[in-house]
Amino acid sequence: MDADYEAVIGLEVHCQLQTESKLFSGARAAFGAPPNTLIDPTVLGLPGALPVVNARAVELAVRAALAFGGQVQERSLFERKHYFYPDLPKGYQISQYERPYCLGGAVTIDLPEGGTRDIGLVRIHLEEDAGKLMHDERGPWSRVDLNRAGVPLIEIVSQPDLRSPAEAYAYLWELRRVLRWVGVSDCEMQEGSLRCDANVSVRRRGEQRLGTRVEIKNLNSLRHVEAAIAYEIARQSALCRAGRAHEIERCTVLWDPDAKVTRPMRGKEDAADYRYFPDPDLPPLRLSAERIAAIRAAMPDLPRQRERWLCERYGIEPAAARELTQERAVADFVEDLIRRGAPPRLAANWTREEALRRVAETGKPIAEALPPALLAAVIALVESGQVARVVAKAELDALLTSGEPPAQYFASRGMIQVQDSAQLAAWVAQAIAAEPKAAAELRAGNDKAIGRLVGVTMKLSGGKAQPQAVQAEIRRQLGL
Repeated sequence: MDADYEAVIGLEVHCQLQTESKLFSGARAAFGAPPNTLIDPTVLGLPGALPVVNARAVELAVRAALAFGGQVQERSLFERKHYFYPDLPKGYQISQYERPYCLGGAVTIDLPEGGTRDIGLVRIHLEEDAGKLMHDERGPWSRVDLNRAGVPLIEIVSQPDLRSPAEAYAYLWELRRVLRWVGVSDCEMQEGSLRCDANVSVRRRGEQRLGTRVEIKNLNSLRHVEAAIAYEIARQSALCRAGRAHEIERCTVLWDPDAKVTRPMRGKEDAADYRYFPDPDLPPLRLSAERIAAIRAAMPDLPRQRERWLCERYGIEPAAARELTQERAVADFVEDLIRRGAPPRLAANWTREEALRRVAETGKPIAEALPPALLAAVIALVESGQVARVVAKAELDALLTSGEPPAQYFASRGMIQVQDSAQLAAWVAQAIAAEPKAAAELRAGNDKAIGRLVGVTMKLSGGKAQPQAVQAEIRRQLGL
């Protein structure tokens, strides 16, 4: 962190809404289709084709506004934002400027040094996406794919409240968590459904006047956002220290992730350059108080609320609760295990270690990757001492493949731990006789020596002895 200069950072996040069709037409909205197959006359701006607002997109946009505590406006306007680029077939983008549908709100972030802070929002507005340019390195041309053109977006504009790359990372992490949680978007940055532009300036600490702002465009991963902002802060701070602050130009730059530098793209446009005016083909967007209230009533609890719930009601550690509330389905899975009788701590640990592993490996939803009823039964067998934890984890994938109930699976393969105290005492006596040196070291106060005795006992039992019971029996027989 620079001792003399501080960064002032604001983020503009474009989030694709999770709809079946586009914002102003019935053309399908999907990722990965062959180029230029998800288009229609409205997307292409052909004569006579008129836009009609997608009601589902509006509902999702309102959900996002409510999730961040924004003020949803009962009347907002769609406007034409003009610029000429090959990925914009109409020559303008339908957006909102003077009268967005949402004003204000905040995103609560966890600060790197501890505690939380609210990062204010200026606005959230609805707009359509542009197409995508693909630059061919083998020749002096680019290809245009218009599949993305017309896909519904919300743009979330923060106040310049962020002060470090780490805070920007935390802001995007929380923003993404909330948007996915309430079902607004899948927020897959690698697929372009969440994109971020960062506005960065520096100023002397204690000054109120803002420095010259540089916009970094189209950052497509959280780490790229953090790295690009860090580079731009260092670049601008170095110029200021050298008395060359006048060389910082208000412009748009691109992040080069290979060279890890920003590169100039173009001069920064002002609103006047876009020649905004109300779209004559679209009436004002009207959202009644009753409609807003109905959307609010259908909202789920938010991830921070669930995070507190897991900590306060079930005693789950804060770090684990934070991890388990990255996705609503994961948090629901944990609570399902607890309702089925799993101790909360074990429900959390098995979800983090095994259920999420299988999600990553299979790509399935968590309840399909590892059915909660089956996992709860496995946890019960481990908790009661009938099956060793290490055995249960090692056999979990085979258990799922077998289709057998857990108790039957482990019993039929001789994996149920022996509960017979006389048999356990006999195995321990044999282990002590076989390892007199380890027994003497344990008596002398070397607690690590018990590991050798436990290992011999487990070998004698064929893995059927319960390790905790083995330790207790060893200490009993040695008079400890």
